[in-house]
Amino acid sequence: MEITNKSIKTGEEQESQTIEWKWTWQEDYLKWLCGYANTDGGVLNIGVNDDGYVVGIEDSKKMLEALPNKINDKLGILASVQIHSVYGAENIRYGANVPEGVADKLINQYATGAVNTDTLPVDDKKYRALVKISEENRIWENADGYREYISIEIIKYPFAISCEGKYYKRSGSTLHELNGFELQNFLLERAGKTWDAVPIPGITVEDLSKTAIDEFRKKAVKSGRMSEVEVDIDAETLLRNLKLFDGKYLTRAAALLFHPEPELFATGAYIKIGYFAKVGAFGDNSEVIEDLQYQDVIEGPLILQVDKSIDILFSKYFRGLVDYEGVQRIETHMLTKAIVRELLLNAINHKDYATGVPIQVSVYEDKIVIFNMGEWSKRVPTDMTVYEKHESVPHNPKIADVSFRSGDVESWGRGFLKIKAECKKINAELPIIDASGGGVSVTAYGCEKYLKLLRYGQYGQVGADGVWRDKNVDAPKGDTLEHSAVKADISIELLAKLREYLRVPRSRAELQKFCEIKSRDHFRNKILIPLIDSKKIKLTIPDKPTSSKQKYVWNDN
Repeated sequence: MEITNKSIKTGEEQESQTIEWKWTWQEDYLKWLCGYANTDGGVLNIGVNDDGYVVGIEDSKKMLEALPNKINDKLGILASVQIHSVYGAENIRYGANVPEGVADKLINQYATGAVNTDTLPVDDKKYRALVKISEENRIWENADGYREYISIEIIKYPFAISCEGKYYKRSGSTLHELNGFELQNFLLERAGKTWDAVPIPGITVEDLSKTAIDEFRKKAVKSGRMSEVEVDIDAETLLRNLKLFDGKYLTRAAALLFHPEPELFATGAYIKIGYFAKVGAFGDNSEVIEDLQYQDVIEGPLILQVDKSIDILFSKYFRGLVDYEGVQRIETHMLTKAIVRELLLNAINHKDYATGVPIQVSVYEDKIVIFNMGEWSKRVPTDMTVYEKHESVPHNPKIADVSFRSGDVESWGRGFLKIKAECKKINAELPIIDASGGGVSVTAYGCEKYLKLLRYGQYGQVGADGVWRDKNVDAPKGDTLEHSAVKADISIELLAKLREYLRVPRSRAELQKFCEIKSRDHFRNKILIPLIDSKKIKLTIPDKPTSSKQKYVWNDN
């Protein structure tokens, strides 16, 4: 990692996960350096205020000599510590392009020498605040007008670094202490191990389910990924060949995949399925309430859970909407078994089993949402490019390898290519991945024919806009207002009004107010994101989606 003063000044690297500005040095900042070493590295600047103005250091030479040894003694790492000198209150964060609101702050006027207690009359309302600022924050400048600051650069370390027995990581511009399963996973990762590879004493091959092992044998031969000779051996040899032993102990992967009660070894090692239906609209913002109607829990060996889930989803949860071709009766489900199977297997292979949270499958009349408490790899995209060829980075590689050998999943990141091909067959939108809020949620909407039958029935009917819709002639396409209204969970009338309102760019706040929705999270997750994903709305600053200046406009293309 290389962070230069030039990149700082141009705003390419402002206070973030890799850069911090501190007025003075405090021993507590050793934790921040520890966080840098455990994350992506970073630079801590001492003698610079939060807005990037250099305020100087009292004894920079002494600090320059002391800090490298202090860091090495406390953290056991090497740091690049350098001293820099600038004339006056130079701003190393913004350079010459300091925003007006930043420059006008009283503390920054004090840092630049624009105001001080000698220049302000005692009765000025700013005087008391300025006295407090000057008492708590000293400016250090030599007789020639130069100020010095120190930069401490830390690289990312391949092994875990602790500070006084505790472990820290950076998350955005904040410091985060690792505890519980998060700490456990971090230490395993830095030791070159994964959670599912940890050995478990006290469990033997005899404790495993013979039915589950035999089912694996059958699947592996049928898929062609293992021969009959390779599977027709005793269970212990088979599991050793599958790398499910660590010395004389079975691993967690073996216990989860083949033990009749995997929850004995990992709380939440099951799949929970629930059906949700709209029960009304309540509250000031009239948000639609979707309540749980019924649910099931799929337990037992992991290797059998997906097939059990598929069976119950298609027999109990998914509606088969009836249509006819001539005299032939045809049932249409929202998705194919292949799509649902791939999504469930992806959840199983990527879930963080240390969290104790089960995989949750929420079924609605028009979509299915599969959630797992896992961490999406930064090396794998979450946008639509995930449906192109990409590398495979499962959170549980040993479980994923057994799934591959059984023929359940693909390798080389090809699972989403299968989903894409299946969606194309039935004319369904590609599932939407959300890994932003802790865990991974995948939302898959029903295929075009299913949504058409759901909205208009077998024979057609008058739509919400007053126009007759015939099921064969006016079937809604993926880019129509009707399909987008279903995805965004709003009325066609409101969406049509939005189309006109967005002829000029609007901010998120303006859009939310226009839709008369008070909950920001509801507006973002239920309306804004679905409309962006379906390409009805586009961003005015697409390269910086979280920009404070971001606006949205209707997309007619």
